[in-house]
Amino acid sequence: MTRTVFVTGARGKTGREVVAQLAERGDTKVRGGSSQSSQEPATVAFDWRDQSNWHKALDGVDAIYLGRPDVQDAPELITQLIAAAPGAHVVLVSEQGAERVAGDGWVRRVEAAATGNASRWTILRPSWFQQVLTDPRYFLNAIRLERTIGLPTDGAPIAWVDTRDIAAVAVQAIVDPATHHGKAYTVTGPEAVTTIDIAADISAAISTEVAAVVPPLSETLTGADPWMAEVVGDMFGRVHDGTFAAVSDTVEKVTGRSPRTIKEFIAEHADQWRF
Repeated sequence: MTRTVFVTGARGKTGREVVAQLAERGDTKVRGGSSQSSQEPATVAFDWRDQSNWHKALDGVDAIYLGRPDVQDAPELITQLIAAAPGAHVVLVSEQGAERVAGDGWVRRVEAAATGNASRWTILRPSWFQQVLTDPRYFLNAIRLERTIGLPTDGAPIAWVDTRDIAAVAVQAIVDPATHHGKAYTVTGPEAVTTIDIAADISAAISTEVAAVVPPLSETLTGADPWMAEVVGDMFGRVHDGTFAAVSDTVEKVTGRSPRTIKEFIAEHADQWRF
C-alpha cells in the first residue's frame, strides 16, 4: 500500500534529503511543505504561523517528517499539528543528548509534544550537521573568505553527521512504523572530531591553511534573545561535557550501511571553499 508522507521544511537540510530519498521509492507519495513558493509539483504551502494551509498539507497523510521549528512556542505548535493529523506516524528531529535536558526544558518539551500526542512516533536525536560547513548562514563564508572556522566548543569533539544519513534513518522509520514506533535514536557520524581536526582536513583538501578559532561561549551568546541564549547555552553545555562526542551505531543498524565520515564530506565539497 502506498503511504502518503508530509515533510515539513522540505527545503531544509534534512527535509530536502527525506523528500529526495522517499521520491526514489515506489511505495510512498511525498508531499513537501514549504513557506516559500515553489513550482515543484509535490510541494504545498506550509507555514507554522498560518494554520489556514495546514488542512491541505495534512489531508490523508500516513506519516509526518517533522523538522523541529526552533521557536519558543514549538511545543504548542507541534501539539496543534499532530491534532490536525490524528493517526499519522510522527518522525521528529530533535538533537543529541536531549534526554539529558531537564524535563521542563524546551528541548524535552518539544519531544514530549510528539510522544505525548502522536499515536505512533519516532524521535531522531542527531549530532551537528556536516552540511553547516557549506552553508553561508553558518561557516561557508568564514572558511572561504577568512580562512577560519570558529566554534565555542572549549576544545571538545563532536560526532558530526551527514544529513543524508539522518534522512536515511528517517525514511526507514517512515516506511516501517511498526518496527520504529516508540524508539528514540541518537544519530551520529562514525567518529568525533575537534574544530582543530576539521580545520586541518579542510586545509589539506583545499591546499590553503584554515585556522580553528575557539571563542568563549559568552561571546557567541552576546545580544541573543534570552530564550535562544538559554537553549543554545544548554546545547553548548552538552558539547563541553562530551555529550556530542558520543558515537552511535544507529545509521548502520537501521540502514545497513556505515555513516559518512566528515573527511568524506570535506573531500566531496572542497570546491565550495576555494576561490
